[in-house]
Amino acid sequence: MTEGMHWTRRGFMAAAGGMAAGAALAPALGAGELLGSRGKLKILILGGTGFLGPQIVRRAVANGHEMTLFNRGRTGPDLFPGLEHIKGDRYTDLSGLEKAVADGRAWDAVIDTFTYVPETVTGAMDVLMPAMDQFVVISTTSVYASRSEAGMDESAELAQVADETAAGIKTHREVGAHYGAMKARVEKAAEERMPGGVCVIRPGLIVGERDTSGRYSYWPVRGSEGGTMIGPGTGDDYVQFIDVRDLGDFTVRCIERRHMGIYNGISPAGERTMRDLVDAAIASSPGAGTEAVWVDSEFLRSRGVAAWQHMPAWVPNSVPGYEGQGRLSTAKSIAAGLETRSLDDTNRAILEYYSGRQAELRAERGDEFGDQWKARIRGGISREKEAEVLGQWAARTP
Repeated sequence: MTEGMHWTRRGFMAAAGGMAAGAALAPALGAGELLGSRGKLKILILGGTGFLGPQIVRRAVANGHEMTLFNRGRTGPDLFPGLEHIKGDRYTDLSGLEKAVADGRAWDAVIDTFTYVPETVTGAMDVLMPAMDQFVVISTTSVYASRSEAGMDESAELAQVADETAAGIKTHREVGAHYGAMKARVEKAAEERMPGGVCVIRPGLIVGERDTSGRYSYWPVRGSEGGTMIGPGTGDDYVQFIDVRDLGDFTVRCIERRHMGIYNGISPAGERTMRDLVDAAIASSPGAGTEAVWVDSEFLRSRGVAAWQHMPAWVPNSVPGYEGQGRLSTAKSIAAGLETRSLDDTNRAILEYYSGRQAELRAERGDEFGDQWKARIRGGISREKEAEVLGQWAARTP
């Protein structure tokens, strides 16, 4: 969002649409829950080596299940050498899956993390239908038409896109501002293909290890840099997101308990404010000496500092259509077994990944590449722009 643009839902949706879409495991589970009531399961994941996928795979393997991965073999090719890999492409080559089904292979559940276009999802489902008992769709809370009311649950109104527009969207690269509406179409198409056999998980902002989007990592990284940082607004605006490890755990739990239907996979409603987020980011690096100054949201807007883009994870509750932001109900998911860890745990994991991976890339590909990677993963407002805005805020006439 650029300087001069008003706080509107359309502006935020456009900005969000353009950005969208070996870690420690969650608290130890009891031996009886490791395999759940269904015992050892055979699970196929379409993907498995990107951001969320590895966490699902790790949790499933740790819980004693048998995992198979289907992907192109390009992202994270060295991950999980001891597991079965079927090579293929969601868009152009499902022959590996076709052969597996023809050979009599079957899975208790199939997890799809690449759910942007209905035809891509249903195409894989058509191949796998004779060989699966449950289909898990990783969707998004962006399917909702607005965040206008606190406590909205899975039955809330969904975003829509015209049929003719949807028909022209063939790949994930063309989704853009219709991200949420296309995900809603994916959910509907999957359920129509396999009535009663689909579990839809709607995460919000997913954060943590291997996240290269800069959509949350800015906060713990900025907290580690020292000096004075911007706290956006009053600090009272609500925020919701989910650690990728918690989402991976919940996905596996939904399979173990054979949950069907729709679940919001995000932190509890109203549990966290922007002040909680900023305070935790600073506390994660106590030796840095970072402090926050809270700057009025309208002042930030007038200086070209955009919510979500420059101040990641934040949208003021005063924005029309976002009055209920950060308070989407997760009661159904919590009852189904969703657990979320502390902000400190999430921040420490991000900082470890940020520093460790940066060092690896510098050694592998040189300092210039390492610096570029660092800037992209950090995300958010630049230190130069931040200092400029803070100076203007300090010099303002009361």
